[in-house]
Amino acid sequence: MPLIEVNTWPSMSTEEKKEFIFTLTELTTNLLKIVPDKIQILIKELEKENWGKAGSVASDPSFADKSRVMNWNTQESYHTQANTVDGMAIITIDIWNTFDQETKDIWVKQLTQTTSKFTHAPLDKILIVIREMIPGNWGQSGVTGADPDFLSKSRTY
Repeated sequence: MPLIEVNTWPSMSTEEKKEFIFTLTELTTNLLKIVPDKIQILIKELEKENWGKAGSVASDPSFADKSRVMNWNTQESYHTQANTVDGMAIITIDIWNTFDQETKDIWVKQLTQTTSKFTHAPLDKILIVIREMIPGNWGQSGVTGADPDFLSKSRTY
């Protein structure tokens, strides 16, 4: 039942997007034991001028340095010349609150690695937000997740 929204820079080809969606679905199915037809993934691409971090716009040529500022007053940055920023991603996941923290930690680590591979974003430029909800706050085909027969009833079309 997760809805996984990936906001990223336009960097993937159509084929890469297909592989990314397949890989995220496979990862989620295998780790969380969720049936594939209940996993939805949306990719939203934003141009660099519509993206900012640490007060800097991603289209700025010095974004790698400016986006890694740790202290606003001194402008101290943890950027090194070896650290480029070739992509960024924010993943927002709406999911039922039925998973323990250890499982979520493993999932987040694997999602981060997979997202970095496909978007070319360094690990520090991938943010994952998990918004958990009770099953009754999720509905499909006119039935909520609180219904004991949700899986079969939600497949009505």
